[in-house]
Amino acid sequence: MYEIRTAGLKGLGVFSKAFLPRGTRIFSEAPLLAIRSGQTAGDIYSASRFLSPEDKGSLLGLSTHVTNELKIMRWSQAAWYTLTNTVSEIFGRKGRGVIGWPNPKEHVTVLNIFRNNAFNLGASSLFQQAVFPRISRINHSCVPNAQGNFHDEMGRFNVHATRDIEGGEEVTLNYLQELGTARESRQERLWGGYGFACECPACDLSLERARQGEKRRVKMHEELAKYVEGMASGAVLVLEAELEAVQRFIRLLEGEGIAGRELSTL
Repeated sequence: MYEIRTAGLKGLGVFSKAFLPRGTRIFSEAPLLAIRSGQTAGDIYSASRFLSPEDKGSLLGLSTHVTNELKIMRWSQAAWYTLTNTVSEIFGRKGRGVIGWPNPKEHVTVLNIFRNNAFNLGASSLFQQAVFPRISRINHSCVPNAQGNFHDEMGRFNVHATRDIEGGEEVTLNYLQELGTARESRQERLWGGYGFACECPACDLSLERARQGEKRRVKMHEELAKYVEGMASGAVLVLEAELEAVQRFIRLLEGEGIAGRELSTL
C-alpha cells in the first residue's frame, strides 16, 4: 500500500504504491513513545530508556531539526535530569532491572526527536503527545491528502486518505490545526515547532494556486475579523450572517482542497 523512501530535501517520506481511494485507512499504529498531560521532558527520556533495542532503533532513526536556542535549552534539561537522577539510580538499582546510567547526549537526542516527530493528540486523549514508528515518517503539507486521529479505545493512531491518492504520490498530513491561517503565520509556527520551512503547493508562491489561495485566506480573515468585531460591540447578528460566515470558511477550505475534521465540525 505504501513505501518509505527519500523525499528530496525533506529526507524520508511515505509514498503510496498504488491508487488509494478517499477513505482508505493507510496506517493504524500504537505509540512508540508517549506522554500524558502534566508529564515533563524528563519523563520522555525516562520512558525511552525502557524501550526494546528494536524500538529504540526506530526512535533514534527518526529525523530532527533543532535551532541553537533549543539545543541550549535541551542540554540544560538533560544536565538537570542527570544530576537529579544519578543518586536515585545508585541507591535504587537493587531489586530492579539495570537499564544503564542517564546519558545526557542521548537525552538531548531523544528530546529533539520527540519534539520534532510527536503528534499533539489533545488534552482529552489518553496521551497528550506521542511518536509513532511509521506515521512519524509522514511529512507535512498545508494542503494534505490524509488526516490522522487517535482512537482512545483502540489505543492507536489511524491515518485515512481524505481524497484519492495516486500511485507514487507522497502521503502528507497537516502538522498544524487548519484555521485558514495565512502563509507567514504557518511558516513561523512550522519553523518554531519543527525547524523547517514549508514549500507545499499552498506555500510556494511561484505557483498561481498558492497566490490565489493566499488571497482567499487573507480575505477570509478580514471578513472574520469584522464579524468578531461586530459580536464584541454588541451588534445583533442575524442567523443568516452567521451562516454566511461559516459558508465562506467552508468555501475557503474546499477551494484549497482541504477535507476531514475541519469541514465535518463546521
